[in-house]
Amino acid sequence: MMRPLFLSLLLASAAAQAAEGLALRDAIALGLQRSPDIQLQRYAEGASAGARKSSEAAFDTVLTASAGQNRDLRPLRADERARFLAAGVDQDLNVNSYSLGASRQLENGYVLTGAYALTSTRDDVQQAQNIPRQNVDKLSFGLRLPLQKNAGREALAVRNATGLEYQASLRDTEQVVARTVLAVVQAYWDWASRQASAQVALGAEQRVRQLQRETEKLVAADELPPAELNLMQAAVKERETARIGAEQKARDGRFALARLFGMDAVATEALPLPAEILPEQAGASLLESLRQQALERRADLQALRLREQAAQERLAGARLATRPTVDLELGAYYAGLKEGTRANPAAFDPTARTAGPGLSAKLSFSLPMANAATEGPLLTALANADSARLRREALEQSILANVEAAYGNLRAVEAQLASSAVSVERYRAALRDTVTKRQLGTATLIDVLNVEDRLNNAIQGRLAYQLAYVQARATILYETGRLLKPEGQGFTVALEQLLP
Repeated sequence: MMRPLFLSLLLASAAAQAAEGLALRDAIALGLQRSPDIQLQRYAEGASAGARKSSEAAFDTVLTASAGQNRDLRPLRADERARFLAAGVDQDLNVNSYSLGASRQLENGYVLTGAYALTSTRDDVQQAQNIPRQNVDKLSFGLRLPLQKNAGREALAVRNATGLEYQASLRDTEQVVARTVLAVVQAYWDWASRQASAQVALGAEQRVRQLQRETEKLVAADELPPAELNLMQAAVKERETARIGAEQKARDGRFALARLFGMDAVATEALPLPAEILPEQAGASLLESLRQQALERRADLQALRLREQAAQERLAGARLATRPTVDLELGAYYAGLKEGTRANPAAFDPTARTAGPGLSAKLSFSLPMANAATEGPLLTALANADSARLRREALEQSILANVEAAYGNLRAVEAQLASSAVSVERYRAALRDTVTKRQLGTATLIDVLNVEDRLNNAIQGRLAYQLAYVQARATILYETGRLLKPEGQGFTVALEQLLP
């Protein structure tokens, strides 16, 4: 049975989205609902749960029962026919047999058995001698003690390994969810940035068109030469081209996010615009003990550690399997005999004749000379254990390197974000000053357009830094295993960290 995943995220309402825009929470919920990677990992988790259940079969109590009848006809010799005239010409031997049994292997390797067998024999030759039907039963108990090779401990190692592998599959699911969330978050902010960039391009086009209208009035009033209109028309077309390109990039961003949702073209066009805006400044620091947090919290690293433990369990079981089979078998039984015309139990009948307890003991030894059947799996288990250790060590090194890179990137982007805000404000002031100078006749139209260009570039650059900041923040949360947080029996997304 699957454990509940990200249940608290599934709160999105299509009507609310259409009215208010697509919130980041709603985008994540859609991504988690429709992600094929998560569905595939759920199936893998179910397969792992099935393997864990199968590994418990070695310790099941096994019940057995049987019932049978055998009729044997044997021609009598001449001397036998003379002595047993009542038996006829053939000996008719009719045997009915019944049995019940139970056995169970314990985790320490001991095997307990118990059985009850009843045999009822009717022989017409014996009846000719006044010997009635013979009912013989036997109640027996057995204990097998493994002294070297231990099937119980081998099965226990497999059960422990499959249990660890199941826990690893749960961590894998968590990592797939985190990876999906990261992809959705980055695609969402990329679309939001592209949408904001399109709005900036539209604003730049509108400002130039307004400047064109003002220039046309001045030319009509003979205050400016007509040649100024050529420059304005070129500037308007340049801004228009930039706006069309920005709108197409925003459309591409919409489709990139919709692909993560598995949406068709019609559903993509109906997708509401992002409701979140890019942050104007950096949020709270995320830099406390990042390396240690990453090594403790990354789900994929936890999964590899569990698989490394599972490989060690399987290795221990494989080593046990290479030992020779040396078993001590102990047994005790009671037997009973009751004569009569029906198949009746005798061991529990006080009127029947009983014998016991009978005791038995046997020591057995077995070892294939080449032992290839167990040496091969041992070599495989050794290789798998070494491979699991190397994969874990490689991932630890990769995580630490990625955390360092993500940390440096975040700090750089924070500094760029702060500087870009100053740059935009200064260019806005410079544009106002240049417009005033033009009105006073100390600046030209091309001066205004040059400052306008620089302002647009600064605004677009700031949007790029804003996008880089939110994506760097999401990346460092992912790399340190803090993109998801525990909640009840599952986990949820740390939205408060994603929205600085």
